[in-house]
Amino acid sequence: MHKPIITIVAMSVQPFDDVILEETKIYVRHNGLTIHMTVSFKACEHMLTLCEQLQKQVIDDIYEMTGQTVFAVHLYVRKLIAGKNA
Repeated sequence: MHKPIITIVAMSVQPFDDVILEETKIYVRHNGLTIHMTVSFKACEHMLTLCEQLQKQVIDDIYEMTGQTVFAVHLYVRKLIAGKNA
């Protein structure tokens, strides 16, 4: 049931070079969605801005492609990748 939404989330993350999507969970409540995303980040100076942009991108893309309202996008950072591993 949530496969199209998970696909949209994955597509939304692709333009963000510093983000690696690891897991997505979708919760339906009162005619809208809450998205929980587990990600890894390549360490960068603008992480807060990056998180805000990612959340907005996911909300906008889901609305544009499905018409569904997203109440919240929760980001959980599993790990930061720094140095030569980035």
